[in-house]
Amino acid sequence: MGLRRIEEKLTQEAELKRKGTKLALKSLEELSQKVHQLHDELQKLEKTYEGDFKKNPQLAQRLMLIREELGLPKALGIYEVGKKPGMIDKLKGKDDYLNYISLRIIEIGKDTRLRTGGLLSVSELLTRLNDESKGITISINDMNSALKMLEENGMIHAIKKLAGIKIVEFLDPKLSDDHQLILDLAAQYNGEIGLSELLRKTSWTIERVNTALDSLIKQRIAIKSDSLDGVIISFPAI
Repeated sequence: MGLRRIEEKLTQEAELKRKGTKLALKSLEELSQKVHQLHDELQKLEKTYEGDFKKNPQLAQRLMLIREELGLPKALGIYEVGKKPGMIDKLKGKDDYLNYISLRIIEIGKDTRLRTGGLLSVSELLTRLNDESKGITISINDMNSALKMLEENGMIHAIKKLAGIKIVEFLDPKLSDDHQLILDLAAQYNGEIGLSELLRKTSWTIERVNTALDSLIKQRIAIKSDSLDGVIISFPAI
């Protein structure tokens, strides 16, 4: 191939790349416009049916899922919380603040089911709520009020105590008496206990301990790992 042919070929390839980049940029701009259009349509929908979303948890959760798919803040799309309600607003029934906290708890519960089998300590829940509350400080009393409302409406399973630690159950884990005893011991050891210590405390056979642990691990409630001191069992929820 002569020098001129080589130059022509390189020029053609460069032109094709330039056109490809231009087309890609155009496609991205069109996609961006569509996303903005979807955002605008969603905001109009939220405004039109604001009361329905706030009264119906199923509708609210569906809306939160759509906002998540569009990369938007989830609960904030339903409750634009700028400050905590005063006593007068609470007496007038204008307490969207607790509904906002409740929906945030449901969001965290969804993630918790994937990470810890549906169990989360109340202290960790409060920390996560305040880490993601857009500058609003959520008190433990307000969080407890929201938890009580969720429990009464069957939207969380239960709130229990393990060795003095309050645990929220976002779903009903399949726990036997053996599982419960292991969780109680884990709480006494701040959520992490060695296998040898577990055997010593329970006086069970290794087979019985492993059977109970295997079930907890499958439910993502426990994690088994090796260390220089032996096998360690960790419980992320505690």
